[in-house]
Amino acid sequence: MKVDIQETTPTQRILKIEIPAEEVSQEFQRVSSDINKRVRIPGFRPGKAPLGIIEKNYKSEIEEDVLKKLIPDYYRKAIKDAGITPLDLPQVENVNLNKDAPLTFTAKVEIRPKFDIMPYDSIEIEKKDVSIVKDEIDKVIEGLRNRLSTLENYEDGHVIENGDFVIIDSEGFIDGKPLENGKVAGYLMEIGSKGFIQGFEEKIKGCKKGDSVEINTNYPDTHQDNQNKELSGKEVVFNVNIKEVKKKILPNLDDEFAKDVGDIANFDELRKRIEEDLKAQKEAMNKESYRKDVLKKLVDSTSFDISPVMVEKELRYMLYNAKQQGQQYGKAISGDEEEKLKKEYEPIAIERVKGFLILDVIAEKENVSVSNEEAEAEIRRMAASMNQNIDELKKYIKSKEGVIENIIGRLREDKTLDIIVSKAAFKEAA
Repeated sequence: MKVDIQETTPTQRILKIEIPAEEVSQEFQRVSSDINKRVRIPGFRPGKAPLGIIEKNYKSEIEEDVLKKLIPDYYRKAIKDAGITPLDLPQVENVNLNKDAPLTFTAKVEIRPKFDIMPYDSIEIEKKDVSIVKDEIDKVIEGLRNRLSTLENYEDGHVIENGDFVIIDSEGFIDGKPLENGKVAGYLMEIGSKGFIQGFEEKIKGCKKGDSVEINTNYPDTHQDNQNKELSGKEVVFNVNIKEVKKKILPNLDDEFAKDVGDIANFDELRKRIEEDLKAQKEAMNKESYRKDVLKKLVDSTSFDISPVMVEKELRYMLYNAKQQGQQYGKAISGDEEEKLKKEYEPIAIERVKGFLILDVIAEKENVSVSNEEAEAEIRRMAASMNQNIDELKKYIKSKEGVIENIIGRLREDKTLDIIVSKAAFKEAA
């Protein structure tokens, strides 16, 4: 094997690799023989067809298999011999393959730049409080109480006020014509929640069960159902029939309530569980905050050349996520918006790449690795959080190049950050 290495930038190398003709010829023969054993050629028994016929009929498949075998093997050998540690998969180009000739190709790789990092064994960070106050527990209990509440009908004649729930039939009209998707039946509405068009709930206050009311208001620019900008600001008339009026009945805060929440023995135990959960949540948030704090200090104190390719890759990843989120809300990102986001995201992408490179150096110093069991546990956690079948998720991860590497890389970064945080010098908040 011949290898020529070119230093194109401080963070990039191009390897020109030549694989000997005899190695190429042997691999052609091996692949052809394998195919011969599993295909049927008319007039020949399985495995007995001349290799010339196999090579002619299955030329593209043979060449593909030869490349899949030889390029990765010789690329790995080339970077090992050269002492190069790539940061990502190589960009393979200029592949030249012939059966009885040397196989040549180039592999463009991004490498870690050389830099010195600040001492990380006593980075100063502010200690965050994890204590839980009574009001925090009460707020959770109130949320649970509302979740377990029931609705009961008022007696006829009750005058509707804030906090009441009404069931209505309603139809909207603009310029005397029915509003598209403007008709509802049996719609439950909480008065005072501001969950409908402005002015709508106010007109229902003071009414009673069985009343019919005409509500005149303007169609707003920001209403969630406004898909047609031409309607913005126009007067809309709603004909509303009040079918039922209900009141919320909150459960008593007692031992029975605790059992209904989660089969908990008594109310005191419920408060204790909530306090423990809130503390665990706060500790997890603080842990993430500490990670960000130490990483920012390391990034801000370290200067080195950054690979534009890595920054561009991170930008593409960030833009992809932005587009996915936009699609979830039915909003497409235009070309102009994408360019604006690129400028907005670029400094963030640069900081992320710097952080990745710094953590990679520290991970090597601290001999940080990720076991198969840790990767498996993370995939299971991901499946649970996405409510996805674990086997289907594993199949997807296996089918997508680089996904499992990204998962392992993220776990390695987290473990490295935890080591740095464990060495930090915590100071009390002022």
